[in-house]
Amino acid sequence: MSVPAKSFLAALHDEVAHHAGVGHSLLGRMEMDPKKRDDFKIFSGQHYPLVGTFTRYLELLLLCAPSSAAKIWLAKVLVDEYGDRSAGQDHAEHYRIFMHACGWKEDEISSIPLHPAVTTFIAEHLRLCTEAPFLVGLGAVGPGHEWAIPTMFENILRGLRQAGFAEHEIEYFTLHTMQDIDHSAWLEEALERFATTPEAQAQVREGCLFSLAARERLWWGIADKINAGRLKARMPWAVSSTSGSEAQELTLSEFRSGITVRLDIPRTTRAATPQAP
Repeated sequence: MSVPAKSFLAALHDEVAHHAGVGHSLLGRMEMDPKKRDDFKIFSGQHYPLVGTFTRYLELLLLCAPSSAAKIWLAKVLVDEYGDRSAGQDHAEHYRIFMHACGWKEDEISSIPLHPAVTTFIAEHLRLCTEAPFLVGLGAVGPGHEWAIPTMFENILRGLRQAGFAEHEIEYFTLHTMQDIDHSAWLEEALERFATTPEAQAQVREGCLFSLAARERLWWGIADKINAGRLKARMPWAVSSTSGSEAQELTLSEFRSGITVRLDIPRTTRAATPQAP
């Protein structure tokens, strides 16, 4: 049964708002379980790879868009991601200001061991944006990201301010929250045009929920990292249940080296027909 696009989008908004990937306890319990700078140092090291790869999702999805009209939202968001409204700094550069405030040195960032939930999150989104139908990919990077981020970042900002970060150190989060409100409005306009059939709506919702489920696993992975870091700081002699797992984890540099984009060039003429003997 066909549902009007506005009704479908309103229901999807509600589904996103109440998803565990958005309201995860790592984010929602900032007052009950306050985080220190050391906790946010671990958090930032695991979260940064997502920030640095988001533009790649959009660029890949742009190549798969079926029409110029379908590309408009992606192009508008990419202009922001490249730094148009953040003093020329792209979002990854902006995020590194926060990482430096957490205590990371620039030459350490690419060598941070990444929890498998981090690398899996990125790999799955790269797959969605290249192999899945266009609207599935759009559901993942659109509602699955842009509608979720303002709520998630609002919780993160509470924890950052509680931990004593200055406003200029956490500007990535405040700026990104404001920009994503605009991105959400642009996305809503685009989806009203494309999510008009049951099949299209199912694809958008599929991508959105897939992304949010991966996000929930991501937060659990980052929580594991933070808890392991706390244990090591408090009891250096203790051995956690995940001790030794970092040996199997890829660093950001190692993971990125495995990301390749392939373009198949088509034939320029028909294949020759074999002549009869």
